[in-house]
Formats: sequence, C-alpha cells, structure tokens
Amino acid sequence: MQRRIIIVSVIATALLAAAYVCIPQLRLWTHAGALKQVNAQWVDAHRYDPEWFDAARAGRVDILRLLHEAHYPVDTRNSAGYTAVVLAAYDEQPAALDYLLRAGANACLADKHGNTALMGAIYKGHTDIARRLLRAGCPIDQANNAGETALAFAVLFGRSDLLADLAHAGARLDGRDAQDQTPLAIATKQGNQDMVEALRQLGAVD
Repeated sequence: MQRRIIIVSVIATALLAAAYVCIPQLRLWTHAGALKQVNAQWVDAHRYDPEWFDAARAGRVDILRLLHEAHYPVDTRNSAGYTAVVLAAYDEQPAALDYLLRAGANACLADKHGNTALMGAIYKGHTDIARRLLRAGCPIDQANNAGETALAFAVLFGRSDLLADLAHAGARLDGRDAQDQTPLAIATKQGNQDMVEALRQLGAVD
C-alpha cells in the first residue's frame, strides 16, 4: 500500500510539473505574488520575462499592460527568439496581440529560424490573427532561413483562404525559396490541385 501511495504521489507530481510547463495560466497564478510588487516604476529588464511571455500566450492583457506601464521592453525575446507578439499570434490571442501592437511592439521580428508572427499564425491556421498581422506593415516577402515567405507558408500548409489577402498585400507569386521553388511549384509538388488553381487565378505562372 505504501509503495502504491508513493507511485501515485510521483505520478501526481509529474503531472503537475507538466501542467506547469505547458499551461501559462497556471504559471501566472503561481507568480501572482511577484506581479503584485510591480508598479508604474521601471522594472529590471528581464526580471519578469516568464510572466511577460506567459501573459502573451494566455491573453492576459492586464498583466501585459501592468508590465508595459512599468517600462518592460515590449520586444524582448525568449531563448527561442520568440517575442510576445509571436507567442500571442501562435496561441491565437487577438486581444493580447492588439495590445502589443498598440504598445509599439515590432510585428516583424523573427525567431531563430527566421519565422515571423505572421508565418506562425498561418502555420496554425489562425486566419483572423494573420489578417491582423497583415495590417502591421511588415515586408510582405520577408523570408525565413529556408527562404520561405508568408505566401509559401500559406501554400505549404493549405491556407487557401489567405492567398488573396497575401497577393493583395503585394506578395510575389514568383518568389523562390532556398530550394528554388515558387509557391506554384510547391503546390504542384504537393499534388494540391485546388491550391494550384487558386494561385493561377491570382496570376501565378509556371
């Protein structure tokens, strides 16, 4: 019986640890005491990094505002190179994203692989978030380390509902990635005939 209790206790501890890692809301709750100490004075640049990034992922605009008003740097990156804008976009948090953009955050900053918030939103299929980011004024043909643009992401991940938005924003239909592939070539290689047809209707040619 004692061994069973120990095993159950270990499992419960592991589950709580996993939840702490995966659920930003839980981490924010455990850090509530530290956040109460923040006021409108300047905060140390990276003292509140965990709370800042968790707030972006959880859509906690109140915490983002609290830290921003204490002069926390809005374009801070985490160890993977993600900014709060990237995380808010990836986790589909429109209110947090809108607040960050109003606060002057740079939506064009990419992670270590060169992927932008727009690319992340397209990858995840967050159409509304992607359209918000299209209005942020970033270079529409900004490419990641593989030479892939937002349009290439839309093709790669089957986001045909965003093709027209990207094309109207000026995305090059004949742009090539690091493997010298155009979006049309990618769609053809994937056997995605609907995507091929949609690109051709927008003006893409072989």
